[in-house]
Order: sequence, then structure tokens, then C-alpha cells
Amino acid sequence: MRNFWIVPGPAQNWKHAFLSNGIWGLKDDVFSKVYWLALAPGDLIIFYLTSPIKRAVGYGIIRTKFIQTIPLWPDEVKAGRALWPLRFEFDIQFLLPEIQWRDLGVSISGEGVGFRKPVWLIAPEKITPIIQGLDPNFAIKAIAEPIQWPEVHDEDLGKPTHEDVKDIMMQIGRLQNYVVNPEYPMGDERLDVVWRRLPESVPTYVFEVQISGDLYHALAKLKHAHDIWNSKIFLVASDELRGQVNQLLSGTFHEIGATLKFIGIKKAQSLYQTKATIYKIERELGILP
Repeated sequence: MRNFWIVPGPAQNWKHAFLSNGIWGLKDDVFSKVYWLALAPGDLIIFYLTSPIKRAVGYGIIRTKFIQTIPLWPDEVKAGRALWPLRFEFDIQFLLPEIQWRDLGVSISGEGVGFRKPVWLIAPEKITPIIQGLDPNFAIKAIAEPIQWPEVHDEDLGKPTHEDVKDIMMQIGRLQNYVVNPEYPMGDERLDVVWRRLPESVPTYVFEVQISGDLYHALAKLKHAHDIWNSKIFLVASDELRGQVNQLLSGTFHEIGATLKFIGIKKAQSLYQTKATIYKIERELGILP
């Protein structure tokens, strides 16, 4: 069973932690070390801002722990020494865009609201509404167990649902250390999946999944994302739709004809399975980047 922790800190330090591919640290004193020793790979943590606002803005999974005396955060660089050397790495599972931290971040009240401890252990029944408030798409049944990278078998390749393919594109993004968001807002529209490099950045990669429905609408959303953000845009669909897509790209959507990339669903599944296998081996050997 995994444990669940609220990890408090100022927004400036959290931004730097996200920029550092997910590293957080605690002071090297007896009080903090007790909590650091209790943290374990696979535990789920809530990213909680203590200033300038008090909000939970995302969650992640602890990857590993280590001690490091090299300054990392701006205050450490200024001091010329590590102020928080008891560190751990984490993978971001969900993070709100920075522009939404104030409006969509989740307040946490009740016991421990002062967060005088370096991390705060929280019961599963209390963490569930926090995660659901941040990410309504989170599968609550998965909260008790460490995240597993599901395997894709040959017999599954021909019958994925829209949500299956979205999940595959999200998992690939996480394996590549991007900040991943499903149903990302774009005006009145929602994009199926986006990958962002930083919490404050616009989407670097945008994916629309097309199993059935309005292909024209999907391409229109991708074109708009490219126009306003200069995002790299992808349509993930079955190979049977490639002809219709090419026809639209040579006509109505000719402006993105050279920009949009078509990803066949089977190729997406194959890519995910390959990357998940490599990640599993690297994790077993302890050589994760």
C-alpha cells in the first residue's frame, strides 16, 4: 500500500521543482529526517502552494530519495549551500496550468492546515476529494496502488476506445517527462491531450483523438491550437481515416497540411508499449534519467 502526503512550499520553489524534472527537498534536521525516511517510492504527493496563495495545484508519484549538498533552489544558490539536502524525485501525474492555480486550485482545510510539518501524511479518504477536485478524470480505484504501466497486447490493437487512446497519449507524455493534461481548455473548446514543458507554458504538443465523430471539428481545433500557440499538432486515428484526413489537408485545412502529423492508433500503441518496457527496465536497474 502506498502512503499519501501533502507537500507544502511557496510557489517559487514549486516552479523550480517542476523545472528541475521533479525534485523536492527537506531540511537536514532530526524533525525533517523522520518524515523524509518515511517517504517511499510509489507514494503519492500533493503539490501544495503556501504562498502567495494557499492551493493544491497537482499531484505526483515519488520515484526515489537521495541526499544532495549541491545548491538547487534560488535561496540555496544565494546562500551558497544546500538548505534542503534531504531530497526526493517525483513524476508529475497532473498539474494545473499556472494561470489556473488561483481559480482551480483546491483549498485544504481542517487538521494540519498550518502545515508546520515538512510533509503531511493524509488518509486515503481525505485525499480523494482533493484529487477529484483537481482532476475529475482520475480513476479513484487506482488511488490505493502504485501506478502500473499497462501492457498493450496484440489482441487489443484493433478495438481501443477514445478514452483508451487518450490514456496512451497521456502515458507517453509522462514517460517523456512532460506536464500532461487531458481536456485542456482552449476558449470554449477542449483539447483531448496536451503536453507542456513547464507549468506556466502553453501546450508544446497537442493531440486530438478521432475514433468516430466530426473529423472536421477535430482538425479545426488543431489548426486553432497551432495558430494561437504555435503548438506541434497531431491527429491520432485509425489508418482507415488517413485518406479523408489527406483530402481535408489538401483542401479546407491546407494551411496546416505540412504541420499536422497523423499517428495511426496501432503505431501509438506500439510506441507506448516500447517506451513503457524501456521505463520498466530502467526503473529495475535504477538508471532512470
